[in-house]
Amino acid sequence: MNLNTEIFYLINNDLSNPIFDLIMPPFTNLGGFVGLLILCIMAILICKHYNKEDYLKISKLCLYALLLSAGIALCLKLCIIENRPFTTLSHVHQLVVPSEPNSFPSGHTSSTFSVVTILVHEFRQKKLLVSILIIFSILLAFSRVYCGVHYPLDVVVGAIVGIVSGILVLKVKI
Repeated sequence: MNLNTEIFYLINNDLSNPIFDLIMPPFTNLGGFVGLLILCIMAILICKHYNKEDYLKISKLCLYALLLSAGIALCLKLCIIENRPFTTLSHVHQLVVPSEPNSFPSGHTSSTFSVVTILVHEFRQKKLLVSILIIFSILLAFSRVYCGVHYPLDVVVGAIVGIVSGILVLKVKI
């Protein structure tokens, strides 16, 4: 058994408990592309309506980072066809049903980390908020493995894709 599979079983089986089984399924879906897309668009519309130019800029940066990370993640998913853990491994504690068959990289993780990278940069003076955002991102990545829909390497690469997407958008400052 390889390290990726061993860590998967550690998180998915060994850490399994009734509290996580209740909390993780709804939590894991908070980082989905569609939900974050809707939030970004709503934030843009609200900021435009109330003439909040600084927050409008941040909302747009979040949207651009989200779209870039989704594009990269989709390309990787189509090039590297990796089945979900529950389709190839036995004894998987699967708690959610994914929307598509390919596992690598984690789209939820890349989406979340792309938006959080922008927010952490823009609100870097607010240490508590930054801490909450980072913890949220890490827990979301963990939840994808816990819920049985991703291997650990999927979420690590998803996080890298998201962070790089956020950094690229910040460098370009569209």
